[in-house]
Amino acid sequence: MEWKYMVGLVLIICVVIMWVTSAEVTQGVFEDYKHPFVVSYIGTSLLTLYLPLAFFKDFLLKLLRGLQGPQNPSVQQDDKHRINLKTLPDHVIELGTKEESNDIMESQKNDGMLSAMQVVAFGFCMAPIWFATEYLTNAALARTSVANTTLLSSTSGLFTLIFGAILGQDSINAVNVVSVVISITGVAMTAFGDTWWPLNESKPITNNNENHVTVGNLLEMLSAMIYGLFSVLLKKFSGEQGEKVDMQKLFGYIGVFTFVALWWLAWPLTAIGIEPKFTFPRSTNLQEIIIINSFIGNFLSDYFWALGVVWTSPLVASLGVSLTIPIAVLEDMIIHGRQYSVIYMIGAAQVFMGFLIANMPNWILEKLKLRV
Repeated sequence: MEWKYMVGLVLIICVVIMWVTSAEVTQGVFEDYKHPFVVSYIGTSLLTLYLPLAFFKDFLLKLLRGLQGPQNPSVQQDDKHRINLKTLPDHVIELGTKEESNDIMESQKNDGMLSAMQVVAFGFCMAPIWFATEYLTNAALARTSVANTTLLSSTSGLFTLIFGAILGQDSINAVNVVSVVISITGVAMTAFGDTWWPLNESKPITNNNENHVTVGNLLEMLSAMIYGLFSVLLKKFSGEQGEKVDMQKLFGYIGVFTFVALWWLAWPLTAIGIEPKFTFPRSTNLQEIIIINSFIGNFLSDYFWALGVVWTSPLVASLGVSLTIPIAVLEDMIIHGRQYSVIYMIGAAQVFMGFLIANMPNWILEKLKLRV
């Protein structure tokens, strides 16, 4: 595997750990401040900070190139003489036919980076989609448990496979189908598996209202579907390894668009009763928790996740989200002493197995006749 692919896998695993931890903190915040829109708005708007970082990076690179100095004029003159010594047939042989040259030029144009305005337009178009994913997840956390949210978000692999096939970003082959089926089966097993808490351990506070839990589950399913769409579009327009887009600038523009253009959504959401009245947290301690959690759960993890998507694939990243289940299991076992049934543990293991199959080396897949 290329180094970018390996780093992408590491980033996905890091992001999963960040997301599980951030979800636990977010649900704790909602016990005193149940405003999913405000939390989502602050977290997504925080991505704006990537813009000054990106432009400062460009400034440093330009400065370093300037310090290297211009190319030696004598070398340029020698290159010019060498070119002039070529004969016309040599040029014909080197360039090939006119049609081939046009194909090469078109290919280079398509493989080149997007222009500054294209990146801005791309960021503005993707911002509502990404904000919807963030808001729906937080709205689900305010109504249901972290366990339910984790389980339902793991279905994003199925939606990613479907959107990838529809948009021509990924093909439906044996490896993809097997990995998704195993992962989804594992999710189903964990959903039906039993869990219990030790007698000396208090159960975390969750909303027991059945209607709220049902709405929360539906919101998370919708979030998983939109997540699958976003990841496929990100990979499609960013190139095979993200070479077409500066990811810092892209997410910076997503933050800018969210901050400037999406604040008004609080009014209709409040009017129809989905959100409480728009207010910022008054407690300084709560403000600090929200900012720090947004920095880890949005600013860092969203960018790392985007790199994981473009350096691996949308499907691999979506199956990576399923790793929240075994990681959440380990966290609950270590921190809270929570116990799980055998079926639940087997399901969690299957989720991890689906992720491994999606990343099996090509030579193994060829021997198993899963890939041509």
